[in-house]
Amino acid sequence: MSFSTNLLGRIACAATIALTVCTLVCGQDQRQDDQTDVIRINTELVQTGVMVFDKRGRFVDGLTPEQFELRVDGKPVQFSSFDRVTAWTAEEERQVLASATGAAKADAARNVAPGTSPRGRTIIFFIDDLHLSLDSLARTRGALNRFLDREMTSLDQVAFTSASGQIGFLQQLTDNKAVLRAALARIKPVPDVVRDMDQPPMTEFLAIKILNGDRESLDYYAEEYLRRNRLRGIKREDLYQTVKNRATQILFGLEDVTTNSLNSLNNLLETVARIAGRKVVFFISDGFYLDTKNSMGAGNDRLRHVTDRAARTGSVIYTIDSRGLFAPIADATRDRPFDPSGRLDRANVGEGVLSQEGLNALAGDTGGRFLRNQNYFDTWVARMLDETSNYYLLAWRPPTEEQKGGRFKRIEVSIVGRPDLTVRLPRGFMTEARTSAKSAKANAKLSDTSTPDTPSVRDILHNPHDPHDPLPAANSPATALIAALGAPSARKGLPTQLSVSFLDVPNTGPVLTAATQLATDVLSYGADGKQTAAVDLAGIILNDQGKQAGSFKTRLNVNPSASAAAAQDSSVIYTHKLPLKPGIYQVRVAARDDQNGRVGSAAQWIEIPDLASKHLTLSSLLIGAQFVASGEKPATKNGEEQMQFSVDRRFPRGSHLDFLTIIYNAARGNNGAPDLDAQVQISRNGQAVITSPLRKVVTDANAANTDLTRIVYGADIGLQTLPPGRYLLQVNIFDLIAKANASRELSFEIE
Repeated sequence: MSFSTNLLGRIACAATIALTVCTLVCGQDQRQDDQTDVIRINTELVQTGVMVFDKRGRFVDGLTPEQFELRVDGKPVQFSSFDRVTAWTAEEERQVLASATGAAKADAARNVAPGTSPRGRTIIFFIDDLHLSLDSLARTRGALNRFLDREMTSLDQVAFTSASGQIGFLQQLTDNKAVLRAALARIKPVPDVVRDMDQPPMTEFLAIKILNGDRESLDYYAEEYLRRNRLRGIKREDLYQTVKNRATQILFGLEDVTTNSLNSLNNLLETVARIAGRKVVFFISDGFYLDTKNSMGAGNDRLRHVTDRAARTGSVIYTIDSRGLFAPIADATRDRPFDPSGRLDRANVGEGVLSQEGLNALAGDTGGRFLRNQNYFDTWVARMLDETSNYYLLAWRPPTEEQKGGRFKRIEVSIVGRPDLTVRLPRGFMTEARTSAKSAKANAKLSDTSTPDTPSVRDILHNPHDPHDPLPAANSPATALIAALGAPSARKGLPTQLSVSFLDVPNTGPVLTAATQLATDVLSYGADGKQTAAVDLAGIILNDQGKQAGSFKTRLNVNPSASAAAAQDSSVIYTHKLPLKPGIYQVRVAARDDQNGRVGSAAQWIEIPDLASKHLTLSSLLIGAQFVASGEKPATKNGEEQMQFSVDRRFPRGSHLDFLTIIYNAARGNNGAPDLDAQVQISRNGQAVITSPLRKVVTDANAANTDLTRIVYGADIGLQTLPPGRYLLQVNIFDLIAKANASRELSFEIE
């Protein structure tokens, strides 16, 4: 690896960095030809992912279609397609799309971004805070923080979500750890909404026992009711009915809580349906009861819908009992009645097991596993992700007459002649989507917190003070941009990439720069291919509460390229700058080709630190600097050369990667100068492939033009020895005076 500071002189001159709106032709673009931007699964086609393990828990590879036996409601079914799939790769996306649409893989490949590099894992932690004690919440928060520190990679897309929705706008998939830590910090204990003020206390488990005919529990509460109220002459049957009525009221309220948890989970799965490939969901809870009155209750009905949704979205759910190793009576989170006779001790036998039945069913029915009776459940995450990364994909078409009626169909898969193997898969699906009035009402309570509110998005495209700028019509092009900006996942009809960075600018403060790159080879240039294409571009900046902090809109006019080669390797870049106060922000952009209607979108999070804290801090990493030229000379503005940094962060093999960052709040010694060391590391798949020695950051405290509050540091790294793939660049700065350090990291790809 070679480091060069040849560019730093020119870069430093422009390092107050006023990135300008510019057009740049480059060859670093991912292309997708589809206009629909989402894998659409035919409602008559059913897909299921099947995992097969040996007795040692290892995935069994090399199985053939002839070895699989598929049954639906006990009847043999012939599947129409079969694939061996590796999760979280571009190839997985092609295979799922081909299987879902019945298209050939070559045709499906046209709808998927090229490349064989891992796409990163899609991991969702669903925190069932409606069934979580204070102790379990603390244990869960610690485990998830350890996951962020030790197991999450730069490629992963992770979300922290909750049953109550208290995480709010931060409940989104992201690779930004600052966002995830802020989301986790929002999880607070949820007050017990089911209040039973009668004495002695009655637990949910005892209420279930009473309604299922447990005489010892019933007698205890009847006698206590009689003693506490000093009643005489009341019939025993009337006392029993009073106790049963109390138990019924408790269970009605707690059934609603369980239904709300499962509704939240179901809505979450619907939200991630647009994301192709496998999703792994970790459901963390203290447990809940499904069969509360010895019959199929509301929880069981919702569980079937969750199973159906998991099967349709390629999601596998692992459930985790957040209590770890526990004794159900000693570790109770609710008040318990005092019974010196010991009758209730006998009645409470089996409470822990019954509270885990819901977690066991949820995992087993969706192809996952129930992780129970462990005090170190956080260490299981990597193992579960590893075992879920390989699967067989089966698809079939049920008979038309079986597509109706809203019935739940049970799925079974076995390996012929191999009873020693364990097969895991979603255990069923609904033949027709159906939503009762009660379910619809429950679902309405759980709004999609990842979607910005419609008025804020509409304001980007409408000025209420301008009579010539009316609200967009329902089917107008502006509506398509609004929908793309509000969507929980990226639209891919028009390949769109976004890079967000911040710098602290003198006399201004923190300035956010959002650079949007659009592929131009898919634009419409008229029937003759010689007309100017028009692209409407809109963006919105949202704070961590989902409130609008800024927005922009523009129309880009793009001329057709002079040659076919140039057309294939061209893109247009638009940058928008906005001063912002410290905080966490999300930038969303959407673009639409005015002629062919293709729509693309992208989103990215950024944390702008508070420099007033005086802690050593780095700006965003900026890589791939290019000076925007006009003819033979660099373009200038107010006498300064203009730069454009890489948006897609893709570089040809054998090229060089230059980077730049600004160091803030460096301490100064007695001579007035800072003492800083820097180290650069490039890693792949969590393993360092290049690590530079410590190098001094050169500053000249005596130079008149040196700004020691904003120290520019950068280098040029040769990529000649690195094979194609995805990498992580990390820059570490060590302040030897303050005994502090700061770092920034950024992923990039070598083609």
